[in-house]
Amino acid sequence: MSNKKNIFSKEIELSEIVLNKTNQAFEMIKQEDTGYMKKTNMRGKKLFKTQTAAIAGICILGVSSISVVAAIHHYWGRGMNGNIQASDTQQQVLTENGIAKVYRENPDYASMAVTDNGITITPDTVVVDDRCAYLSFCISNYSVDDGVEPGFEMVGVYQGDNPEDVNSWVNMSGRMYDGIIPDENGTPVYEDGSSLEEYEDGSIISRYTDDNGNMEYIIQASVADENDSLLGKTIHVNFKNLGTLSKAEFTPVVEGVWNFEISLSDVSSTQEIEVGKKVEGTSFKIENIDISPISIKVNYSVTEAPEEKEDDFGIPAVRGVVLKDGTKIPYLIDGSMTGYTDSTKTHAYQIAGFDRVIEVDEIAALIVLTSYENEKVDIPISQ
Repeated sequence: MSNKKNIFSKEIELSEIVLNKTNQAFEMIKQEDTGYMKKTNMRGKKLFKTQTAAIAGICILGVSSISVVAAIHHYWGRGMNGNIQASDTQQQVLTENGIAKVYRENPDYASMAVTDNGITITPDTVVVDDRCAYLSFCISNYSVDDGVEPGFEMVGVYQGDNPEDVNSWVNMSGRMYDGIIPDENGTPVYEDGSSLEEYEDGSIISRYTDDNGNMEYIIQASVADENDSLLGKTIHVNFKNLGTLSKAEFTPVVEGVWNFEISLSDVSSTQEIEVGKKVEGTSFKIENIDISPISIKVNYSVTEAPEEKEDDFGIPAVRGVVLKDGTKIPYLIDGSMTGYTDSTKTHAYQIAGFDRVIEVDEIAALIVLTSYENEKVDIPISQ
């Protein structure tokens, strides 16, 4: 049994209604002959005291505003599409439903920028669900030579108002977007789908700057507590000192601090789907999943907890999905958080974000990694 939230089909129907109303409005204008319309995994708990840009969420409110919103083409930007890939339709639907926010659409966008030592950083796009938040930031007036990796000395991410409070911690990874994304089989390619080029020394050519000479920093953050939620929370993102990275060593180039306070959307896109299927070859059973277009939480029951190996609990992990049309996406998930819910080890969980937007209603099965030997099985799910 599933608690369905068919985001994509609902929005398509809404768009058709909006289109009809918009056409009627244009016809009225035409008849009146007047006017026109326009259109690194780490725990973030560092605080740098400096100028802070307070970023309010862009709210889509009121029936009267729907036709105007629908007339906007929401483009997530280069960095966000490198963080979590989405089709044009998916970008429109998730943005119009308040799950994604494109800050460039805000009339007060310029006031959100923070400039220090001539370098300007501005929030670009945020996509969020109950468990995960994807964020991208535009960096202007900074460049590096070809073959050099740009980076920050420190990036801190935390929720709430007290970075020292253990409840403020989040799990996060971040990097300068280099123009390289994984395809459906997990193979690295350039964002246009072309194969990677190499320098004479064999290193990969990275494409850090866009056509305007700007860079983007991309972040994936997730809850540190499996019972926590990011919805409606305030999240702080703090950058300190720009420079270059080589073999994990930072070389400073520009000193500065750029701090942001972001209000996350409170719109949930999660569906709960009952599964009730044993993971063959293990002592685990997938009871149900909480899944959205951008992340998943898997809830297991356990008959006998396996032996732990270093930091590996031996808990099965969803790695990809099989769609109803037979398409397999085996590398939808790179890393994830797993653990037991209590000391009895009779229940376990996995929380993971996706590297691309998924239409939940199109999923037929989960691809599950079952053991240390990298064995995988397909687990059908009922919807």
